Amino acid sequence: LETEPEAYERRRAVERKHGRICMIALIGQVVHANGIVFDGYISKSMGLKFSDIDPSCVGGKVLGGLTAIPTAGLVQILLLMGLIELAWLPASDYSGDYGVGWFGEDIEDPEIKARKLNAELNNGRAAMLAVFGNMVGEASTGQTLAESWGDGAILGISLS
Repeated sequence: LETEPEAYERRRAVERKHGRICMIALIGQVVHANGIVFDGYISKSMGLKFSDIDPSCVGGKVLGGLTAIPTAGLVQILLLMGLIELAWLPASDYSGDYGVGWFGEDIEDPEIKARKLNAELNNGRAAMLAVFGNMVGEASTGQTLAESWGDGAILGISLS
């Protein structure tokens, strides 16, 4: 990679973007594990509510609840992702600074900005491992995250 700095910067940008996605995904996993779901229908014509979709990977469902989402919904999600990727937050911007600031405030000091971007990169790495670990744990134990916490299995002890 020393001879290809452009390739290194591209990989770093992709790592940062994947980390951001995994931080959001981890929040989603924890929220769903606590039984919090959107109220209403994901597809009113099919009579499918958000609460009807099981987001876990239990029972060999590698993609979790993704397979329960109607095709039209998946197309909408993919189109939004494409719009964000190509127009709003392009992958060609390797700086990690997409101009949206930190909680709406721009960080002027380059040293502080670099420190915050590095912290975000490390938090993203931790989130990537956490999401993957949760998926593997659900698939191997047959318990959701909430069930593992509830009976102490996540701690390596049995409370039941």
